[in-house]
Amino acid sequence: MKLITKVLVALAVLGIGLSIGALLLNKVPISDPPGWKTRLLIYFTRNTVETDASSALPELRPTTVTIPPAALFKITREAVVDLGWQITSIDSTRMTLDVIVTTSLLRFKDDIKIRIVAVSNDRSSLHIRSQSRIGRADYGANLGHILTLQRKIEAILKRSQP
Repeated sequence: MKLITKVLVALAVLGIGLSIGALLLNKVPISDPPGWKTRLLIYFTRNTVETDASSALPELRPTTVTIPPAALFKITREAVVDLGWQITSIDSTRMTLDVIVTTSLLRFKDDIKIRIVAVSNDRSSLHIRSQSRIGRADYGANLGHILTLQRKIEAILKRSQP
């Protein structure tokens, strides 16, 4: 009986350690609004994350930039290439990209769908959906992908401004 208890405790400690490690590796915010409880519930129960105006996570609300849709599409494609992600489909008419991201540690494949929406002739909105192919929880990996892409696009935009 004591051996079984020790094994179960060891497995629980290992599981908690791996979960914390995955969150750190995915570089997701833990204590940002709406708080760590809501965030952990999302990270540990979902394998799909997408930008949405009603998202509980502020960083998942679509952003609007003051550049034409075609320019944002070009910059987004450049960002994806710079990140080393695999583009599987490009539709420049619909301004969509389908991308595969391979996670660094366990080499899981995650699918990302990116869509540029024209708000006006000189304003665009970026919509992203990231989904894990395996598992019920992603430990923040998909949010990490979206944040990584958003940061890369922001860096390219800053670089291109006079």
